[in-house]
Amino acid sequence: MSGAQTRLRPAPGLVAVERRDPVAVLTLDRAQVHNALNRQLLDELDTAVAAAAADPAIRCVVITGAGEKAFSAGADLDELQDLTVAQATEVLARGQAVLRRIAGAPVPVIAAVNGHALGGGFELVLSCTFPVLSARATLALPETGLGLMPGYGGTQRLPRLVGRSAAAHLMLTGARMDAERAHQLGLTPLPPVPGTTADLVAAAVDVADTIAARGPLAVRAVLTALATDGPLEAGLSLETALAGALTGGTEAAEGIAAFRDRRAPLFADPTDATGVTHPHRAPAEEPR
Repeated sequence: MSGAQTRLRPAPGLVAVERRDPVAVLTLDRAQVHNALNRQLLDELDTAVAAAAADPAIRCVVITGAGEKAFSAGADLDELQDLTVAQATEVLARGQAVLRRIAGAPVPVIAAVNGHALGGGFELVLSCTFPVLSARATLALPETGLGLMPGYGGTQRLPRLVGRSAAAHLMLTGARMDAERAHQLGLTPLPPVPGTTADLVAAAVDVADTIAARGPLAVRAVLTALATDGPLEAGLSLETALAGALTGGTEAAEGIAAFRDRRAPLFADPTDATGVTHPHRAPAEEPR
């Protein structure tokens, strides 16, 4: 678990922001409407993720939903009703842009899915680096039942994760998937977490702490490599360049020295102009 918990900003809004050094926990805070994604919430989420990613002390972000019922029930239908084609296209493009920025964040973003993640809520999960799911979580893309379709990236991200057939079945039938099935399909690397939302967030923060203990430049390089969507050869060339820069850099020198000295590494924050190093918990598998 992380240490002290502090609020990053006191102003009220639809995204509650809490700092659990070195992790920022962002909570979608519209529990009365199952954390539906309206424009204000998406704008605040966009701002909060960007602010956390720009903070050199934050090494990972966790997103969850307020309450015990829902991560997010999806796009706010009140904002989609009676739109013209041009208006709907603009709204969907804006929402998709927010999720694309989350997907491209320079720090890992973990979705702590505490209940229903439906429609745009599921698409938000898909835009994160990976999810940690509550045993009570359900995920679905039910849009076709309303004469709609996923518009925040679901048709593109889901097939890349579970394959075309499974993705087509989920989108065309609107079938709900429980946490165990999501784990079986490879949507989450971790088994479902029992208990309350607080238990789930604690589990997600534990995973985030493990990532935060590792080299921040190395983590960013892995995220960059994972985002490559082109031919294999281009990806391998990018990997070589990234790995070479890391291997010849000061972060790797510190990591290797710490390994040899059987101590926790002191990795510098990647955007800290002072060059000050900060101790973090050593990865569990490394010798003590």
